[in-house]
Amino acid sequence: MNRATDSIAHLEQAVRDAAARNEAALLRDGLATRLTAAAKEKDSRATQALRAKQEWLELRERRLDGMAGELAAQLAPGIPCTVCGSPEHPAPARPRDDQPTREDENKARTLYEQTEQALAAADREHVDLAEQHAMAIGSAGTTPAAELATTLENARTAHKEACDTAAGLPAAQDELARLRTEHDVRTQLHQEARDLLTECQTRSRALAQQQAGLAHTLDDARAGHPGLTARLADLARTTEHLDHTIAAAQATADAEARHHDAFTTAERTAHSAGFADLDDAAGALRTPTLLQQWGDDLEQWGREDAVVTSLLTDSGLVDASRRPAADPAATAHALQQAEARLKETAGVSRRAEERVTALAELAVGVETRLADLEPLQQCHRIADRLASIASANTATNTLSMELEAYVLAARLEEIAAAANTRLQNMTSERYLLVHSDEKEAGRRGRPKAGLGLRVLDTWTGTERETSTLSGGETFTASLALALGLADVVTQEASGRPLGTLFIDEGFGTLDEQNLQDVMDVLDQLRAGNRTVGIVSHVPEPSRRIPSQPNVKKHRDGSTLRPRAGADL
Repeated sequence: MNRATDSIAHLEQAVRDAAARNEAALLRDGLATRLTAAAKEKDSRATQALRAKQEWLELRERRLDGMAGELAAQLAPGIPCTVCGSPEHPAPARPRDDQPTREDENKARTLYEQTEQALAAADREHVDLAEQHAMAIGSAGTTPAAELATTLENARTAHKEACDTAAGLPAAQDELARLRTEHDVRTQLHQEARDLLTECQTRSRALAQQQAGLAHTLDDARAGHPGLTARLADLARTTEHLDHTIAAAQATADAEARHHDAFTTAERTAHSAGFADLDDAAGALRTPTLLQQWGDDLEQWGREDAVVTSLLTDSGLVDASRRPAADPAATAHALQQAEARLKETAGVSRRAEERVTALAELAVGVETRLADLEPLQQCHRIADRLASIASANTATNTLSMELEAYVLAARLEEIAAAANTRLQNMTSERYLLVHSDEKEAGRRGRPKAGLGLRVLDTWTGTERETSTLSGGETFTASLALALGLADVVTQEASGRPLGTLFIDEGFGTLDEQNLQDVMDVLDQLRAGNRTVGIVSHVPEPSRRIPSQPNVKKHRDGSTLRPRAGADL
């Protein structure tokens, strides 16, 4: 929470800094437009002044050429000539028709002086605008105003998102903690369900194998029939047919036995009765009743023989006679066992399906909770992205500038702007220090972006690295930065000035003109009730310093002796 509050404070400062830079850029662009217009106005005034001067000089030359006629117009009889002194004027010159007068020359000269004054005013305005534009460049840099406006809008958007995120952060943290606990519980339940599902799948595979074995057994028991009932019905019909066949065979055998016994008895009786054979005996016994009886017996025997023959030629009975003897009891027992196993398999499969359904519902609940967590994860991603941008650990931060460096960069811009006021005076208005967002080159360790300075050469209009400055220019720029820092500290300290400034060496790298400019700036500081201390071996500063403590080294130690110099 503290981190989010600090981030919002930093973002608020970033918005203020971006707004300040944007306003400075708008001022810079406005001054650039005005500077261009002022340059055009200056050129126009210069053209007008040159034209007025030419007209005045031409008018003056024409007046001088006709000066004799102008003087002759002033002559009067008896009055001495102002040129020769003679009171007589025998042949005075005649003025030309287009001869300009003194009033004409004075008007032309007045017009020329007015155009010169207008030119001087335009030049002063151009110089003032150039100075203001240079200071605006020092404050806003060279970044386009549109880009700074985009940066300001991005900073405001980031600040608003951070505020919105921070507003919902406590409730989101509580909800996230609760959901994490619930997620852990549901994760454990999900793991247990997965273990149970694995066990059910293993048992289901085993039951499937058992079911396949039972199905194979049932197929063998059905023997090609659609079902066991059809198979049992077929076996029952076969058994019935066999029973009929056995009964018919038994009846036939009994009939044949009775016929044989009767035939034997008849032959024996016929022989005993004196008949040669049975036919003789039969011939002797052919009565209608007997014949009718014999006919009935023959018809009965024929019918029985047809039945027996039909049964014996039946294909089902023939096939049944070739097979092993059927065991209906064993078949019924196998059918009961198969049905019991089928019911058990169906129960296990049903329980497995119920558990799979429960697991699916649990998975849907987990997915729903994960979907509920998505807004919190989105908030976390936004906060993490802001933190990455603030620490310059993401490609989104195109400048690779940490938030701390961004804040310090604003201070550095203020210091550079304050330093430019001194630096222009010390460099004949040539150099300006410009803040740079690029990474500092040549520094040890990890280079940081946003804390760099470049030098703007106003004489050539180009920027370059500070390392390209000469030794004297480097000292001058360092001194200007130190003075600018002192001015900024004075402003931040509610107007309490830094009353003392010490400068150690560096004057030996300055040429005569630069040394004079630097000493003039130091004189201005002294005039503002500041004490300036200089440590130097250069003779020139010592001649301009009123109070000088002189340090001399000896074998047995050093001595300090005050020495008075010339007043500034």
